[in-house]
Amino acid sequence: MLKKRPCIAMFLCIAAAAFGHSSAALADGNPTNATVTVGAAPDAPPFSYIQGGKFLGISNDILRRVGKLENLDMRYQEMAFDGLIPALQVGQLDIAVSGIFITKERQAIVDFSTPYFVEGALVIVPVNSGIKSLSDLKGNTIACEQGSAALKVAREHAPEWGVNLRILQDPASMQLAMRSGDVAAMIYDSALVSYQLRVEGAKPTIKIVSPMLDPTGIAFAFPKGSKWVAVVNRGIAKLKASGELDAIAKTYNMN
Repeated sequence: MLKKRPCIAMFLCIAAAAFGHSSAALADGNPTNATVTVGAAPDAPPFSYIQGGKFLGISNDILRRVGKLENLDMRYQEMAFDGLIPALQVGQLDIAVSGIFITKERQAIVDFSTPYFVEGALVIVPVNSGIKSLSDLKGNTIACEQGSAALKVAREHAPEWGVNLRILQDPASMQLAMRSGDVAAMIYDSALVSYQLRVEGAKPTIKIVSPMLDPTGIAFAFPKGSKWVAVVNRGIAKLKASGELDAIAKTYNMN
C-alpha cells in the first residue's frame, strides 16, 4: 500500500487568488476590489473538485483565503484540466488551479507561483490484479490523462517498461477503462492516488506498483508576465506565517 505520502511540508507559498483582468488600481502593489478569473478542473481531488455546487480542495481553499487577505473577488470557470494552460495563454483566465506540476515546458509559456506541494506520478492497477511491479507491465496498456505531467513521465518510460499508452480525457475515463479491463494500469498524480486510498480506507480498489516517479513542485499558473504572481505569493506568505497553510492541509489529511 502507500508508504510514501507527498510532502506537504513544502506547502511553502503559493497562491491563490489574485490576478487579473481588473481595472482596480495597484497602489503600492496592492490591488483594491480586483476581480480575477480562475479556471479549475472539477475532478482533481484533493486539490480541486466540486461538491454541492462549490469548488473545494486544498488549492481552492488557499486561493479563497488569499483572496480575502488581498481583497480580491474570484470568479470561477469550470474547465477540463488540459484546457487550463491554453486558456491562460489566450487571456481567458488570470489563474489556473488543479494541482498543476511545474515543468520546463510549462514554464516557457506560463508563470508559476511558489510551489505549495511536492508530488510525482504513480502507476496503479486494480487491487486484485496479478501485476505486482513495473516489470510485470510488459506488453500491457497504461491509461494516461491528456495534458497531464504524468503523461510526460509515461512517454519517457514506456519503451523501458515495454507498454502501450492510451490517452484519455479525464481521471474518470481512466478509472473506467481500468475497471473494465480495457487497460491494465493507469499512471496518475501521487497526491490524488494517496487521497483515493485514504477515502477508500479498508476496502481499496487500487494498489500501487511503482515508486514515486519524477517528483516535482505543484503551483498555481498565471499568464506570462502576470502582475498577480507577487500578490498571490505575498498572501501565501501571510498564511504560512499564521499557520493557516498547515490548517488547510490538515483539513484534507495531507499534512
